[in-house]
Amino acid sequence: MIPPCRWQMKRPGMLIPVFFLSCTAAGGQFHAGEAAVAATGESYSTRAGYSAAMQNQAGLGRIRRPALSLHHQQPFVTGEVSVTSVAFQFPVTRGAFGIHMTGYGIPGLRYGAAWISYGVELHPDVYAGAGIHFHVSSVPGEWIHRWGTSCALGIQVRVNEELMLGAHVMHPAAWDSGRQGGRMKEMTIATGCSYTFFQTATLYADLHVCPGTFLQSGFGLETMIANRVRLCMGMQHAPLSVACGVEVLHRSWSVQIAGQYILDTGNIPHASLAYTL
Repeated sequence: MIPPCRWQMKRPGMLIPVFFLSCTAAGGQFHAGEAAVAATGESYSTRAGYSAAMQNQAGLGRIRRPALSLHHQQPFVTGEVSVTSVAFQFPVTRGAFGIHMTGYGIPGLRYGAAWISYGVELHPDVYAGAGIHFHVSSVPGEWIHRWGTSCALGIQVRVNEELMLGAHVMHPAAWDSGRQGGRMKEMTIATGCSYTFFQTATLYADLHVCPGTFLQSGFGLETMIANRVRLCMGMQHAPLSVACGVEVLHRSWSVQIAGQYILDTGNIPHASLAYTL
């Protein structure tokens, strides 16, 4: 347990983020991902975006150009906690490697994590990937207060030009120094599909299951509304949320801005900036 600080007691609003950071440090699942994914109901199972190294490693098998991206979100109305991630992916023969690093925290408690992943093209229409996850939290006077590691596996299958299927399992095996016996239970299974129509719009649908804990579904739509502007909309349940965002493409740059309203906690702004080499 991290002893409470005096200034935390004087600012009751900080108890929520302090508690949340303590929980996520155990699970290692809190990361800033691509804003477009948040805007489409966190439907990532069939994506091959800038945060594929974290969300579904199979998407790396579809990467053909290296890219560097920065992602940011502000998850609490207190303004004390912000989450920032840096991701880099680079293609190799029949696939790509990806790195996704995240940092966030408040004075007195910091959290850092990294995904190192690889995706491969097994067949012109079948892609698979795997990733290794490391996370560490620190407190004053203790550089490594808590650490852990886990893994993830993913697969994507293109049925035809319009339909894509995907599945992903996060933390099927893991170790956490803060858990009794070192075991971590937060395994999450995701499955979903995407359907492209009119060559400019894509529908996404995902189902996320954490055995014995939660069942979550997400739906989203992406569509081009101008030559280089893409509109993203989506919703999620458990907790209920709606989201909307826009992506602007300019030469090798991609700028994404999204807003997500969660019924239980309020607004969460997201932003992503990516450069394709």
